Amino acid sequence: MDLQEVNITPDKPLLQDKHSNESEDNVVECTYTAAGNHYSTKLHVVVQGNRSLGHSIVTFHDVGLNSVSNFGALMNSEAMEPVTHKYCVYHINAPGQEEHARTLPSGHPYPTMENLSEMVPKIFQEFGIKSAICLGSGAGANVFLRFAFKNPSMVEGLIAVNPTISTVGNLSWIGEKITNWTTPFSEQIMNYYFTKSEVELQNHELLDTHRNHFKKFMNEENAINFMKSYERRSDMNITRSPDPQQVDKTTLKCQTLILVGDLSPFVDEAVEVNSRLNVKKTTFLKMADAGGMILEEQIFNVAEAITYFLQGLGHRVPFKMRGSVPGVMMTRLARSRTISNSSTGSADGDHKRIRTLSGGSANNDITEARHRPQKDKTHLISGAVC
Repeated sequence: MDLQEVNITPDKPLLQDKHSNESEDNVVECTYTAAGNHYSTKLHVVVQGNRSLGHSIVTFHDVGLNSVSNFGALMNSEAMEPVTHKYCVYHINAPGQEEHARTLPSGHPYPTMENLSEMVPKIFQEFGIKSAICLGSGAGANVFLRFAFKNPSMVEGLIAVNPTISTVGNLSWIGEKITNWTTPFSEQIMNYYFTKSEVELQNHELLDTHRNHFKKFMNEENAINFMKSYERRSDMNITRSPDPQQVDKTTLKCQTLILVGDLSPFVDEAVEVNSRLNVKKTTFLKMADAGGMILEEQIFNVAEAITYFLQGLGHRVPFKMRGSVPGVMMTRLARSRTISNSSTGSADGDHKRIRTLSGGSANNDITEARHRPQKDKTHLISGAVC
C-alpha cells in the first residue's frame, strides 16, 4: 500500500465565529491626551458570535500578541463552546497590533495603559454594550483593572490572566534596556513568555507557533511601542482597605478571577494584584504544569474555571464534559473558599523576578518541569495571599 502525503487544513481557524462561520472586524476611532496634546487612534475590534446574545465578553490581549494569537486557541476550543454559544465576544486589539497593521504615525506618542483604559467605554458605547465580562491578559489585564475601578457598573466580572498592578522598578528597567540592545525584538517577546532553556529548544511547538505568527503577521515597530508603553505603566491607586465599610471605595467592586500558571514568571505580580483586591470578591487560581502561556497550555482547565466563574455570577452556562468524566476536582475547588497555604508558599519562593522584555531569564531550573506529563491538577487560592 502506497502512502500519500495529505495536507489537512484546520476546520476551526483562529477567531472564526461559530454561528456564521465568519468574524466581523470593526474599526473604532478613539481620542487620547498625551503631554497636553490631543491625538486620535484606531482600535480594531473583532466580533465573534451573535450580537443579539444576552451577555457579552470583552477581551484585551498582552504585549507581542493580538486577539488572534492570545485568545484564538481558547475561544475556538471545544471546551469553550458552552460559553461562545451563549456570549458574543468582542476582541479589542490595541492600536497597531492587529494582523498586517500599518506602522502608526511617528509623531504620535503611543497611548499609555491609562489612555487605553479610557478608550474601553467608547468600545462599549459603539457596540451598545451596557455591561460585560472582561477578560484581559498581561497588559490587557492591566487595562481592564483600571477600567473596572473607574467604571464599576460596566463590569459584571473580571478575568485577569497574568495581571500586573504596580510599576516596573527603575533599576530592573535600565538593566533590561542594556540587555535588549543586542536582542531582536521577536526574541525579546519569546523571552518574555518562555524560559531561556525553552527558547533554546529546537522543537518547541508553542514557542515556534508564536514566533512565526509574530514575524509573519505583527508590525514590529508598533509592537515595540506597545511594549514600551506597558513597561512605563503607572501604578494604580487600588488598595484593600482594612475598613470593611471602605473597601469598595478603594478597590474593585466586581467579582474577579485571577489566573496564573504555577510555573509562570508572572506569579509574583499576580499575587500582588490579589493582595489589593476585596478578599470576598476575588478568587486566585494557580494551575499546575502551566507557564506564561496558560491560555494555551491549559485550555480545558481555563475553560472550566471560566465556566464556574460565570456560573457563580448567576449566568446559566452548561459545563463542557471532558469525554465522559466531569470536572469533579474543579467543582470541589470552585466551592471552596479556603486559603491553600502550600500554594501560598510556592508563590513566594520560586518566582522572584520582575518580568520585562529581556534578552534572557533567570529561573532556568523550572524549565524541565514544564514539560512533565500533564497531571490535570489545579490549585485554588481564594482571597488573600500574603
